[in-house]
Amino acid sequence: MMKPQDDRARIVELFADMVFRIALSRTRREDAAEEIFQEVFLRLFEKEHTFNEDEHIKAWLIRTTLICCKRYQTALFQHPTLTLEEVGELAALPEEDKGLYQAILRLPSKYRLPIQLYYIEEVPAEECAKLLGLRPGSFRSRLSRGKAMLREILKGEGIDV
Repeated sequence: MMKPQDDRARIVELFADMVFRIALSRTRREDAAEEIFQEVFLRLFEKEHTFNEDEHIKAWLIRTTLICCKRYQTALFQHPTLTLEEVGELAALPEEDKGLYQAILRLPSKYRLPIQLYYIEEVPAEECAKLLGLRPGSFRSRLSRGKAMLREILKGEGIDV
């Protein structure tokens, strides 16, 4: 059994980018993503959680990030959003992936998160379905439709896929 309090630096190093990207993708605001990032890791380290392995920590972090994002979005009736260009500059991805990330952000939210979790964060499909509260078949359908939409967006920008 592993307690996150004993290995804070390693956990933050492994999962910080993932938590920030998910929060930024959901809120489209850097300041909100930073607040959610802090809240998620505070929740992890303040309570006595025990995990079997890093995959359990990763799943807990994704689920908690999604909950915090939902709470944030319902708490505010209206808030300004960043342009896709600003989000592309802020995303914690290598330079060569920023065009792809900007294209992913153009997807409707019901397709954006499955693509991000499965392809960018490399969460297994069954776990993604659980995290999103979907049946596995529904998750795979969203993933397939999202990929098709993403392919069209990238073709429209002249990027070969």
